[in-house]
Amino acid sequence: MPVEQRIRIKLKAFDHRILDQSAQEIVSVARATGARVKGPIPLPTDRHVYCVIRSPFIDKESMEHFE
Repeated sequence: MPVEQRIRIKLKAFDHRILDQSAQEIVSVARATGARVKGPIPLPTDRHVYCVIRSPFIDKESMEHFE
């Protein structure tokens, strides 16, 4: 019985065009070799929220949120 092999590739980039192009190249090469391909599957993006106190002295309840 042949062993089923799998490969999972995660790509990260700041520019989505480069990311899409790289994913397309990987998929086309995999299909050319006869492999079964699922994907690309987009993963959720991370969101970083920074909380800063608005007032320099008091009023901690008044805060600003930045992404």
